[in-house]
Amino acid sequence: MLVAVDAGRAYVKTITGNRKFSFPSKVSKARQRTFVQTLEEDMEIRYQGKDYFIGQLAEREGSFTRQMMTESKVNIETVLLVLTALFQAGAIGEVKLVTGVPINMYKEDERARLRAKLEGEHEIILNGTYRKLHITKAAITIEGGAAYWVHRRMGTVRIVDPGARTTNYATFKDGIFIDRESGTIPKGWDNVREADPEEMASMIVGHLGGMWNITDVVELIGGKAHDLVEPFKRVGFQFATTFEDPQFANALGYYALGKETLGE
Repeated sequence: MLVAVDAGRAYVKTITGNRKFSFPSKVSKARQRTFVQTLEEDMEIRYQGKDYFIGQLAEREGSFTRQMMTESKVNIETVLLVLTALFQAGAIGEVKLVTGVPINMYKEDERARLRAKLEGEHEIILNGTYRKLHITKAAITIEGGAAYWVHRRMGTVRIVDPGARTTNYATFKDGIFIDRESGTIPKGWDNVREADPEEMASMIVGHLGGMWNITDVVELIGGKAHDLVEPFKRVGFQFATTFEDPQFANALGYYALGKETLGE
């Protein structure tokens, strides 16, 4: 079974087969509740002898809710979010996983440490149901640039992916990734003061304006991509556009890449 998981700082987006779903990237230690009202989307997971609230339940009932805002994704929060996504995707037994890291963190050491946390056997209990998962392969690619695999094409392709903590930008020319015209801006929706679409567009264009041509077609992805298109056009890139489903663009790209390299 092949599953693509985009463990973003705001939402976890998951693709498998024709299914796709998302949930908030929130984790908290579980606590004893006096009166338990369970909602359909509530997720409580037990992993390695510890209990956690995930997603909306963590937002609503967690005492110390955590959201991944560190530069590295090599942490227990990533593992918990990925395992929850795999469980909700219906994975049982062996599973092939594709996920991503920011472009500036796509380093061999970072990928090796993340693979070491993800690959192998994991026993989890989610909402009272036990399952053993064996991640036989954890393929790790780049955030933002992965969307290129949704519909590959020749010519110059520019992709901008503003997230909660960082903004990834990627360039492909005739199907080849151009590293010197790609990277990660250490700012996103959650750490830019007064980060409305106009402010975000100005910040990103200010960074890219001296590197990319203003006549380039720039594809915006991410959960707030639709809000950025017009501001992007006004402040510099007049041919800015977006995907039909920009929030899932990375996950769709991960899945397309996984089908090509790992098989379903």
